[in-house]
Amino acid sequence: MRFKAKMMNDQLALLHAIISPISKLQDANRHFAVLYLDEEYVRISCKTSESGITCFAELSQKELFVEHRIESAADNVIVCQVDLVSLKLALQSVVGGGGGVNKQQQKRGSSSSNNNTNSSNNSNVLNSLQQEVVILKLAKRNRLPCLCLEGRHAQSDLANHDVEIHQAIPVTILRKAEMQNHLPPQINIPQVQLELPKDRQIRPVIDRLKSMGKHVFLEGNMKGDLTIRLDHDGASMACFYNHLIPRWQEEEEDENGERGTTPMPNANASCIVKVDAHKLSTCLQWQQQTAQQQQWQLPVTSCLLGMVQNEMLVLHVLLSPEQVGFFTYYLPVHFLHDEDMT
Repeated sequence: MRFKAKMMNDQLALLHAIISPISKLQDANRHFAVLYLDEEYVRISCKTSESGITCFAELSQKELFVEHRIESAADNVIVCQVDLVSLKLALQSVVGGGGGVNKQQQKRGSSSSNNNTNSSNNSNVLNSLQQEVVILKLAKRNRLPCLCLEGRHAQSDLANHDVEIHQAIPVTILRKAEMQNHLPPQINIPQVQLELPKDRQIRPVIDRLKSMGKHVFLEGNMKGDLTIRLDHDGASMACFYNHLIPRWQEEEEDENGERGTTPMPNANASCIVKVDAHKLSTCLQWQQQTAQQQQWQLPVTSCLLGMVQNEMLVLHVLLSPEQVGFFTYYLPVHFLHDEDMT
């Protein structure tokens, strides 16, 4: 069983920006995330028993790594449990230094053939820049399987003053079939699905409301309107968003590669969900960007808000460029009583 990948600094920063908000879901009971690796994708599944939130990410190996190699007896698939908090800190220690291990030190490893090497464009970039790369690999340390990160922290302008960093995060190897227990939850088709505005983030609104009450109501319709409301001590506070873009459920291909016919969505459909404000804020951690975090900002193409009444609130975040992949939060909602509907 082998896995080895090489990243440039921008790819390292991207992986850190993705892992950082997802790691905040890891609860006090240390329910570690599940990492799925194959020749094409990196998948991350994080479920929490305390909050009930599930986050599932799917990332392209070709976009995330300059080159990679994976070998296993299970059809070149590796599944393991990993502590995302430790992985985030390991990535941060290298991305904060802005450098990887010296490429000449990895000359022997990079000269070997690799059937899973990325496109020639990425390889040409690597060869032309002659820069340091960051190594991510699966290896044994003290006879324990670990996800290892090799890079360096720049201490000065002189290369011989840099400090090499070797991080090892213990992992638990799982069987390939166990990934079935960590797939996204099966839910009904959302009654309302809207694309959230990139220039009007909703996390600051949720953070203000959660200090006033435990639960918030989200009411949306397929005309493009969204209301976030809090009822507290006889008063009601609300924030209104309009002119949002409705998104229809895409048709799926069948086994023969043909698209089925789906009924025309109801343009007048509406939905109300009641959610825990603190949990919703946790699902929006990726929107938080302080001045210190700007260099690690998560590039996002769009975020879709899906609402299934009395069942689930879904936040589907598509990364930029779209080929990189996506991550999706699934937040269970509270059952609505008659007084909540008014």
